[in-house]
Amino acid sequence: MLLRRISKHVTDQNWFAVFIDFLIVVVGVFIGIQVANWNEERIERSLEREYLEQLHDDFVKSIKGQRRDVNFLNRQLSDYEIILKSLDACHVNTKDKKAFQRGINTIGYINPPRIFRRTVDEMSAAGRTNIIQNQSLKDQLSDVIALVEWRGNSFTESVARINEHNRQTVEKEMRYDLSQKYTDTFIGEFVGVDFDIQTLCSIPQISSSISSVSYSTLERRRAYEPILKQYEGILDTIEEELYTRWNVKLK
Repeated sequence: MLLRRISKHVTDQNWFAVFIDFLIVVVGVFIGIQVANWNEERIERSLEREYLEQLHDDFVKSIKGQRRDVNFLNRQLSDYEIILKSLDACHVNTKDKKAFQRGINTIGYINPPRIFRRTVDEMSAAGRTNIIQNQSLKDQLSDVIALVEWRGNSFTESVARINEHNRQTVEKEMRYDLSQKYTDTFIGEFVGVDFDIQTLCSIPQISSSISSVSYSTLERRRAYEPILKQYEGILDTIEEELYTRWNVKLK
């Protein structure tokens, strides 16, 4: 219809009408492009919000897991302190027996930094890493992923090798007793060990191994606590972004 009308106006040499027809076409195309762009932007922002909500859920879980691991490290340090005091005294107090047994059982236990990265990996696989508009949040995510990967690979592996050597040193002087069973908040059920405290305190390598494991545990706690703070910072940024742009409260 429009093409036929333009053709007629050209034939009639009605250039003003031709100009009006051309203008109508241009405006129509422009509006169509703008509507398409607006619709695409709306879909992108809806997807961004969905990703942010998923990231929020991931980091809530990451914080919970990392706090648990830090608390476990604190408990390990307490148990190792009891073991070292018992070795120095060549005596295990009755009230310290479970902690002593638990400390022996957890020598060498290492949890890499805890992070739930489902959404980060999903965004990366879909080529959507730039969908998040908040540059500060993108920088925070990039920094913490790099830190966790470093702590979870080279750092954890080197500590594991050292701790395994120390564990073997201690286990040479002990025997696991399946008839002794304990329950624990962090590791569930574990079995006790038979040992002679007089023998243990007479072997300097035992104290040295426990001391070494205790130090590496302290170092891991120092390494993991900043990661936990970064998780909490990311969560705050996500919550502020969702509230500011979409009036969504997730606290």
